[in-house]
Amino acid sequence: MKLSRRNLLKASAAMASTALAVPACTESTPSDSSSDISVPGGQPRNSEVDILLSDATNLILDAYPESASSAGIDTGPYAAHKSKLTDRSPAGQAKIAADVKTMLARLNAVDENALQPDDALNVDVVRAVFEMSDKGFDQPYGDMALLNSNWSYRNSPYAVAQNTGSFIEIPSFLDASHLIETAEDSEAYLARMEAYVGQLDGESERVQIDGEQGVVLPDFLMQKTLGQLRSARERSPEEWGIVKSLSAKAVALGDGFSSRAKAIATEKIGPAIDRQIAVLEGFAPNATSDAGIWAKPNGDAYYEWALQAGTTTTMSPDEVHQMGLDEVASLHGRMDPILRSIGYTQGSVGSRMTALGRDPLYHFSPGDKGRAEIMTFIEDALAEIRGLMPQAFATQVPGFLEVTRISPEVEAGAPGAYGGAGSIDGKLPGHFWINLRDTALHTKFNLKDLTYHEAIPGHVWQGEYTFKQPLIRSLLAFNAYSEGWALYAEQIADELG
Repeated sequence: MKLSRRNLLKASAAMASTALAVPACTESTPSDSSSDISVPGGQPRNSEVDILLSDATNLILDAYPESASSAGIDTGPYAAHKSKLTDRSPAGQAKIAADVKTMLARLNAVDENALQPDDALNVDVVRAVFEMSDKGFDQPYGDMALLNSNWSYRNSPYAVAQNTGSFIEIPSFLDASHLIETAEDSEAYLARMEAYVGQLDGESERVQIDGEQGVVLPDFLMQKTLGQLRSARERSPEEWGIVKSLSAKAVALGDGFSSRAKAIATEKIGPAIDRQIAVLEGFAPNATSDAGIWAKPNGDAYYEWALQAGTTTTMSPDEVHQMGLDEVASLHGRMDPILRSIGYTQGSVGSRMTALGRDPLYHFSPGDKGRAEIMTFIEDALAEIRGLMPQAFATQVPGFLEVTRISPEVEAGAPGAYGGAGSIDGKLPGHFWINLRDTALHTKFNLKDLTYHEAIPGHVWQGEYTFKQPLIRSLLAFNAYSEGWALYAEQIADELG
């Protein structure tokens, strides 16, 4: 039998069936009704549904312990998660897939008609995510991100790419979400650095397995991905963000932690990156310029699942494509008179937008001067929109965030920006990460819109609203919901002038 993720998942599920016959429970994650699945600080209710959803919550946090830190709940019964990271190896992913399948069976056994409306809604939402996740794990390759809001916020056919994988995600996650107040917190950070080595190697295993199936990055993404990894190896490990972050956070705790972080980076993380480079280089000659999933094995089925997972609908690819064409036509109809009003009258809307983007009036200065201009521009836009929020929202949230440059280590393959809320307890801020590798990436007419989309009233604001939901609902990642909210945020800003 040829080894693929699907075969590995089936074998591991069979081996795990006995252990999975009882509710998932470890010393670090209680699964009885005392686990609070309501808003943190609220009173749990003793019911079979609460126990079920508590077990589902624990499953997610056991599988993706990063989520406990991002949510600010990596204390008390969830304290053990603070020193752990997701197991990204083939076996680790197979274990998660088996757990998901078992939990889905339990969720499917619930009669929603017999529940109170709130309970029925919670079960329905959680079941829908587990059902789509189960289908995602049935795909023979790729990353399934529906249960992990930390995992690049997207499903991907590739375990490693220029914008996904532990090399991209873990250093920024540790910097933004691993709170350090004590020596124990620093020890947990170091433990996660060790776990990061395992993640890199686990992903390298999956790249090998997927590559043998013909699932290889397109050539242009292969070169960008390799370029980022090689660039890291050209710098001294003590200059890496993952080391500098701990050194800065633990400065009051002495220099011992910094020295140990440098040692782990030098002796373990660096060689793991080298091994990942070697695996990718082995498949680089097989890379082609065919970027679509249609060029991969099982491509049509993967695309259908990914589309359903991303939209939460059963619309066909053709239907979604037509919706996109209709929306673009509608937007062009609104843009045309605006462009004409500022003197852009010739050519298609697209060509006129290209010309507008070349207008120096809307440019930032090059280099560090322009980077400073961009940061000031964003802060001014945030200050302005904050003052307008009471006009749009009856219920206010803090909008607690920092504007942060995407690490130069990964910005070459990163998007123009992304954002997300901080921790539920308010200790950790949300972030609006901005790509500043080249100031020409941003113009003054699009940067405000980007700020509204990623920060306020977009992703940061939206994330803080989810904190009012039961905990498990705060942990789930719905692309259609989060991106739909962010597009609505742009509309709100427009309506507010």
